[in-house]
Amino acid sequence: MAHSVPTPRLGDAMTIAVQEAVEPIIAAFAVRLRAVFDRAMIDWTNTPNRGLFIYPRTRANIIFDHIIRHALAEFDGDGDETVKALHEAQSVKFMFNNSVVARFKKGNENGVGSNIETTSFLDFVDPQTCFGGLPDIHRIEIVYKLNILGTDYAEVEVVARNKVGRIWAFPLVAKPSAEIVPLPIRTPPVLTPPAVTPKVRPAEESAGSEPTE
Repeated sequence: MAHSVPTPRLGDAMTIAVQEAVEPIIAAFAVRLRAVFDRAMIDWTNTPNRGLFIYPRTRANIIFDHIIRHALAEFDGDGDETVKALHEAQSVKFMFNNSVVARFKKGNENGVGSNIETTSFLDFVDPQTCFGGLPDIHRIEIVYKLNILGTDYAEVEVVARNKVGRIWAFPLVAKPSAEIVPLPIRTPPVLTPPAVTPKVRPAEESAGSEPTE
């Protein structure tokens, strides 16, 4: 499943990701992709002393590492024609159905992946370059934002970008909620009042005696 990314060729044209083409392809893997993200979050929340980390980028790096590890395991048996892992020096991207290449990132304030402007990053997001020598490939990001406590995702979205901004986006499937099993309704027992036997007061002696002379 592991493959290296070919060196981009200058002058190759880039196809900007088309939502109508990307969405049905990603939809076929959406539940599994969401499961990858959720497993990574479980690993993060189970990290000992995670509250002691000083820099947010430490958290982002750890979550990213977990996401990549779980994605490699999840799609390992799918075959290259279905899901292909594209290994780089410091990252891994995934190609789906030989049509869509995705990278996983923490979202920034613009709703796109946060990144230092490395050559690899610019090759992926710059519409004037062709990623991996593949002119007809759709390039997307699957980005997440954390909730205010950093204990779960506020959102996970599929994003197409043009350098610094979004072109379009749609949410990855929602996190599965725990199944709520209704408790059986207990029928209150019918309470039968106990039988009460009236107590007869004994007649006063004077009432039953005959007058004396």
